[in-house]
Amino acid sequence: MRRLSYLAVLLILSASLAGCTSPPDGTEIASGCTYSDALNFNESAVTDDGSCEYPEPPEETPGCTYEGATNYNEAATVDDGSCEYPEPPEETPGCTYEGATNYDEAATVDDGSCEYPPDPVLGCTNSSALNFNATADTDNGSCRYIQPHVLMVLLDGWRPDVIAAAHTPTIDMMMQDSAYSMEARVEDTTISGSGHSSFLTGVHRDKHNVHGNSFGDANYQEYPYWFNLLKYERPEMHTAAYHNWLPMANTALDFSVCGYCVDMYVTGSDNLIATQLATDLANQQMDAVTIVIDAPDAAGHGYGYHPLIPQYVAAMNQSDAWLGTIMDAIFARTNYAEEDWMVILSTDHAGSGYGHGYNIPEHREVPLIIWGAESPGPIWPAPDAVDIVPTALHHMGVEVRPEWDLDGRAVGLEPTGPPDAELGVNLVFNGDGELERGMTPGFDASVPGWVDNGTMTTWIYDVWDYLQKTDPGPADGGSNYFGGGTGDGNSTMHQEIDLTGIAEEIGWGNLTYSLTAYIGGYLSQNDCMEVLVEFFDSSGNLLLSGGIGPVYAADRNYTTGIHLHGVIGQVPADSAWIRVTLNAYLEYGNNDAYADDVSLILSTQT
Repeated sequence: MRRLSYLAVLLILSASLAGCTSPPDGTEIASGCTYSDALNFNESAVTDDGSCEYPEPPEETPGCTYEGATNYNEAATVDDGSCEYPEPPEETPGCTYEGATNYDEAATVDDGSCEYPPDPVLGCTNSSALNFNATADTDNGSCRYIQPHVLMVLLDGWRPDVIAAAHTPTIDMMMQDSAYSMEARVEDTTISGSGHSSFLTGVHRDKHNVHGNSFGDANYQEYPYWFNLLKYERPEMHTAAYHNWLPMANTALDFSVCGYCVDMYVTGSDNLIATQLATDLANQQMDAVTIVIDAPDAAGHGYGYHPLIPQYVAAMNQSDAWLGTIMDAIFARTNYAEEDWMVILSTDHAGSGYGHGYNIPEHREVPLIIWGAESPGPIWPAPDAVDIVPTALHHMGVEVRPEWDLDGRAVGLEPTGPPDAELGVNLVFNGDGELERGMTPGFDASVPGWVDNGTMTTWIYDVWDYLQKTDPGPADGGSNYFGGGTGDGNSTMHQEIDLTGIAEEIGWGNLTYSLTAYIGGYLSQNDCMEVLVEFFDSSGNLLLSGGIGPVYAADRNYTTGIHLHGVIGQVPADSAWIRVTLNAYLEYGNNDAYADDVSLILSTQT
């Protein structure tokens, strides 16, 4: 009975499914090739009818299909086992580590032979440093360098000849390692105010505008105390000033003109400031220092300026003792071995009788001693007080800026002396007066290379009512010419020329000299210039003299100008040295005797 029931169900289902194989509307079912890779694939066919057609399989291309083989065939489709392979490269043993000292870039196999550099030796590798380490190969920034320091000492009223008469062990010690001159020149006024100002600013009085002991019109704004210039370039420098003359110091160091240029300012008596400086040197940072000692000037005014005056000599002895205390303090500084000290000694003027203030050698020629200079020995030509500031700045590593308009130059940097005599060249040193700047009339400039016993000076061209470049004169007269000066009398200057360098030629007896110069004057004034030449033997005996001029107003047709004059003569065979002299003779007023381009040439006769 159960089997009959199952059969009935199957029959019913079979009848229903059979009816589903044909669309109800009698539509035909599409048939064809349903294999998509077949050539006759019919994408609309529902049932596959076995009609599919297939492409012929590609023809096999046998060959080597391994790309690394030497006979690789990129067209081969079937590897036929014919591949041939390159011989393996020959191994090159060596050190393959690039950091090794024996690295071999051609090596292919490391053979363990690499050698490595030793560990670096750290230290200072700069040979100019104080702590240079010759074994160090790697600089670690530890180098220490010697540090420059400057002390400028002004001994007011100091005559050069008192050194020999006084007991000065400190100065004597310093002289052995100093550049020096006993003929340095100070301002023509030889007054403390102008002298101190030039000493401390590096310019002449026509710039700092202090012409006496009044400071009301001082031009310290434009030409300040030298600390200002130092701090401008090296603001870390520590500066200290020790003064005993308040009018000058207070004006020059006033905040309105010096700002923060001074870190320590001490005033008082000579003994107080000298003692205080020595104390401060022991425990203070000291890079640039000035001190003014008044004792020689006070003794000179009170008892007389002369090496035979006991009180003046005693003042010099005491000044040297104070200086010794200060130098001992420098030597005792903790880091003295790492400090390069320069100590500059000079003054504002010398003196005679009971005073000073005249434009004469006894008042104007002074000592200048530079202990610690790069080149010890005499300074030639004679320096000027305005050279002190540039010298100090140079030592401190500061290059003078053109806009500072300083007048001096750094001295003591190299050995100096008169040039050796030669044939065929001008033997007159600074014969054109161009070595330093000239002045306007009313100021007396020093003339380097010449011994000036009066008011002879160099003036600048084109000052109204004086010599103009458009007046008769040399085609290229430069900036300066020689003038008789603004004194009330005649003036003179000379220089001596050593002939050792041409002694053999002179001994031949066939040399001639040619002395030439442009000389003249002003309009109808008979102020007149002459140039003399004198030949001396080795014993100082005069052998021959000659010269040109004087030239009077009538000789120049009463016009302002300078004209070329000359003389030729025979050089005596025994000549050892020559003196060339300029004499300016005054008629009245200022001494308007002029000269330029003074020349003396020795040559063989032709």
